[in-house]
Amino acid sequence: MFDINTLPRLIRRDIEHGESNFPPIPEAVPEVVEFDPSWKRQWLAARARVRQEGPTYASLDAKQQRYFARYLAVVGLAELEMIVLGCSYAATHYDMPAAWRTCLLKQAYEDMQHAASYITRGCKLSGEDYWSGMADVPYRENIAKTYHPILRRDLGGFFAAIGLHTEAYPAETNILEPFALDPVLVRWMPNEIQEEAGHLTFLYPAMREYLHTGTPEEQDRCKRQMVADNETLLETAMEANRRNAETFVVGRLGMDPAVMEAFAHLPERTRYIFRTIGIEEHYWPQYLRDSL
Repeated sequence: MFDINTLPRLIRRDIEHGESNFPPIPEAVPEVVEFDPSWKRQWLAARARVRQEGPTYASLDAKQQRYFARYLAVVGLAELEMIVLGCSYAATHYDMPAAWRTCLLKQAYEDMQHAASYITRGCKLSGEDYWSGMADVPYRENIAKTYHPILRRDLGGFFAAIGLHTEAYPAETNILEPFALDPVLVRWMPNEIQEEAGHLTFLYPAMREYLHTGTPEEQDRCKRQMVADNETLLETAMEANRRNAETFVVGRLGMDPAVMEAFAHLPERTRYIFRTIGIEEHYWPQYLRDSL
């Protein structure tokens, strides 16, 4: 059985504080959210969900409640393995300005808090202790197979794996409905989205600078590699996310299949991202140019 007192005090205090002290929700859209149209849309939807009652954890049947608790835990554990450790890896292994290292460690810290909240809420709702991992869910193997070969290659690989696929694309494809079932997480959703959008205020300019530094030949190579990495991740990581959402969020939790419509917007989102970070159209895959 899960007992929060078994957690180290260093994180237990933050978790306990967050479960009883909710952030204010401003009337105006925060400036960092205005920075990206997809995160702005997510923020407005999250604010509306806080203000309007909807389905809750208590409305799920016993089997769905267990599925939901495990879902939260897996999301949190995967975020620790992928984003938190990914940012820490890049900050300690790749050459970059000190300001960039600071931003990456801040991102790691904020996403660590998100991950800890998901895991702990899953534990509290189910009564099970997921902090030691979940041996019957291959989240670590999947991350090692899809993200690590690109993330651990070089700084450009990190930007593709983390900058694009855990920060820029989720602004379009994050499915908020499951998290809104939990009375604690739903109150934190606008604040979490604001933090995620804030990460892009660093990542977008940093990726643009990375892609436009060096000789023309070096810039050409970096842009071509970024596009190739993105296609690989769309075919592996993104497709896995889509299948999991269809199977679990819709199939097991019973969410409205309309939540899957976000994945239809991937070409439009890709064009927006490439324009923002300065990858010119002649580098784009043909299907992105054909659908203009």
